[in-house]
Amino acid sequence: NMYIHEAVKKAVKGGGAIYRTSVKPTGESTYGAIKPTNSYDSCLFVVLSRGMPQRSCRDWAPTANDLMADDWEVEF
Repeated sequence: NMYIHEAVKKAVKGGGAIYRTSVKPTGESTYGAIKPTNSYDSCLFVVLSRGMPQRSCRDWAPTANDLMADDWEVEF
């Protein structure tokens, strides 16, 4: 588990997406992740199913709890 700045750095370097382990449903193959970018799309919210992107929307806005959480992971 990581803080958001650690997960973002790793995701940007490797082209991955980040998610919170406390939010990802256990045993589910479909969940949401965040693709951090430096583009005008901002951070993309991506729905992944079995690790493959299904759909996305731009301008993800984190909560204060998201920014302070230490349960971030990276999905490649």
